[in-house]
Amino acid sequence: MTRETGDIAARRSALCERLPEKAILFYNYEGSDRANLRYLSGFTGEGALVVCGAETLLVTDSRYTEQARRETAGIRIEEERDWMGAGLARILRALGIVRVAFASRRVTHHWADAAGKLDGITFVPVADPTSELRSVKSREEIECLRKAARLADDALSRLVPEIHAGMDEAQVALRLEWLMREAGSEGIAFDINVSAGENSALNHYNPVLARRKLRRGDLLLFDFGACVDGYRSDMTRTLSVGVPSDEAKTIYDVTLRANLAGIAAARAGATGMEVDAVAREVIQEAGYGGRFGHGLGHGIGLEVHEKPALSPQSKDTLAAGMITTIEPGIYLPGIGGVRIEDDVVITEGGCDVITSFPKDRLIRV
Repeated sequence: MTRETGDIAARRSALCERLPEKAILFYNYEGSDRANLRYLSGFTGEGALVVCGAETLLVTDSRYTEQARRETAGIRIEEERDWMGAGLARILRALGIVRVAFASRRVTHHWADAAGKLDGITFVPVADPTSELRSVKSREEIECLRKAARLADDALSRLVPEIHAGMDEAQVALRLEWLMREAGSEGIAFDINVSAGENSALNHYNPVLARRKLRRGDLLLFDFGACVDGYRSDMTRTLSVGVPSDEAKTIYDVTLRANLAGIAAARAGATGMEVDAVAREVIQEAGYGGRFGHGLGHGIGLEVHEKPALSPQSKDTLAAGMITTIEPGIYLPGIGGVRIEDDVVITEGGCDVITSFPKDRLIRV
């Protein structure tokens, strides 16, 4: 099924207007930059994409040529086994292209070193040429992200009645993935974090490694997302297995207030630093400032971490059409943690929250 639309062609035109180089190269090898190839062409396989004014060239090998024809339109496709090296250079020279910009954050040092030795081609590093373009979403992109958020919401709602003490974290994570895929998610947005008890204080936990069993009194944290046409939701909810402790209820209440404060502050024109500071102040005033170490949020889209950043170091300014997370947390080593994360669409007057699983109370399972 072809993915070429007016939107995709417009993205390439906008990219060319932003860069003085005649041609811009992106390549995807074993997942190194699948997001940009999909964003600029619709292609989901491996290959090198050269955007050059009105013409776009996709160079790939025999494993992907038929797939490329199905997924793209209006793009020239060349079959070349050595599409990252001399074969690519030969094709570029034949087209009269001798100077090419490339996304330096998305290639290896080995590739950049080898490319610099190719005859007749000068490669010019540009850190991340599409990051600004991709930060503001089109109507179609926003709808994909809304669908991905709904799939995640619905899957967790269906899962909650099944959860009980004695299950292990990996079993719960596997069931959650199955529910999302059954409902239409093309995959998981990232590795699912289901963490219980003291493990919920670990920001990026892998439940498969420990398989800790759920116990009564545990905090139970879910950090996960669904995927629709490549676009990824990212939601965190924290529940309680049975009756929570007083401390768990306290940090949940503080985290919720920080989440709501961040949502209220998020709007076009606000900086990522300003929005982060509003939510962070809630946690700081409650005495847990040292237990909230990460930024308040990040953009989402074809990748789970995109611009803009919401953090104390952010230099980004929010604009209408951006989609970010709002995810404050409090983490107590050896005890557990609470994080509450929502996905929001930035508007001129505020933001639209697109994740809807209940958070107004610490839900018991």
